[in-house]
Amino acid sequence: MIEHVTVLDGQGGAALDDRRVVVSGGRIVAVGASASGRLPRGAMIVDGTGKFLLPGFIDMHAHLLFPRCNPDGGAPRFDRALSEKALSAQLDFGITMVRSPATPTIEGLRLRDALNAGRVRGPRAMASAELMNDPTLSDAQLRQIVRDALPYRPDFFKVYARLRPEQVASVTDEAHRRHIPLIGHLQRTSWAQGVRLGVDHLAHSVDWSADSLPPDRRQTYLAAAKTRPGFRSRIDWLEAFDPNGADQTALIDDLARRRVSVDVTLIAYDAKFSPPDEARYRRNPHLRRFPELREDWSRCDDATADWTADDFRRWKAARPKLLAWIRRMSDGGVLLVTGTDLTNEWIAAGEGLHQEFELLAEAGVSPDRILRMTGADAAQALGRTDVGVVEAGRRADLVLLSADPRKRISNTRSIMWVMQGGRIVAKGAPR
Repeated sequence: MIEHVTVLDGQGGAALDDRRVVVSGGRIVAVGASASGRLPRGAMIVDGTGKFLLPGFIDMHAHLLFPRCNPDGGAPRFDRALSEKALSAQLDFGITMVRSPATPTIEGLRLRDALNAGRVRGPRAMASAELMNDPTLSDAQLRQIVRDALPYRPDFFKVYARLRPEQVASVTDEAHRRHIPLIGHLQRTSWAQGVRLGVDHLAHSVDWSADSLPPDRRQTYLAAAKTRPGFRSRIDWLEAFDPNGADQTALIDDLARRRVSVDVTLIAYDAKFSPPDEARYRRNPHLRRFPELREDWSRCDDATADWTADDFRRWKAARPKLLAWIRRMSDGGVLLVTGTDLTNEWIAAGEGLHQEFELLAEAGVSPDRILRMTGADAAQALGRTDVGVVEAGRRADLVLLSADPRKRISNTRSIMWVMQGGRIVAKGAPR
């Protein structure tokens, strides 16, 4: 039982001051005024005076398995031991639930099951089967991939950037026949097309599709992309993008009306496009626990290794447009949720989600909205009614903070303890 605590219940509303929260059998059984009613016999009492109780944080884009560097360019090797170390770190940072938007179907879904059974320390998890990204696959082949994954009970399927609209339609139809939602990391198929086809969730901030640019800027972008391939072309795309255009306004309205969730993963861009001398990501002290990742990212996955000073200058100049687009979606009522794209370069397990909170605040999203994004809105996107909110009947997945995150979102790091299923599983701020 936590007494005299301020509850920030994950729904973004007013704080509930001086509350008593009763936990029993792994669930929250009551949330009421402190000193009201009789204390349960034998209750362990925690004094929450001056403290803040929140639902455990939810990372909606955290891949369960870490691929290791393969300098020869072959298929990645997934490192189970490293992955378990990263999952444990996430729990220490208050992350009690994750969604893995793509995992190797057999190995990844078995790890999900081990997490949910408590055999591996870490957040509880929901996970997709392996992503689909081969533009040569037929309708029949795509549908068979969906059917082949069913024995492993995927929570989602995921379509990726190279699939054409008719291929996305095939997967969406087959997945929905099985009542399984679809995640889209889209590009060849634009967001607007994907939403019309019935994609349930979108990954990342934008689709990087030429079709999403103003018509008079598309050919210039496509020409530039031929001479500046890879991630450099992201700069050209963002320079041409108009977040206030009529097509984008219509897209926001459609996303909001259909309640399609978007995990914006600002950190995935900020970290990936960070310059070599940048400290926030590349010299993040929380990466000291993962020296093998630092080595891998330097050898195999440094997206800006060949960028020039002018490339970094252009990215820095275009970046505010990306933040403005996030603010537009937020103001337009889109179901935004928090995610990191963990396993991508220079993102520290656990700490990365708190950095994502800070980037959302930089984009102009209020702390209350950010807490709702990682609470009630994430739970809604997961289709869960047992997490994401501090209320009777929900799982006792809770974080106790010593400082108010509404005053400064970085205070989400002021962790005193983390509770998962009614048990305190971590104490103190991670080091």
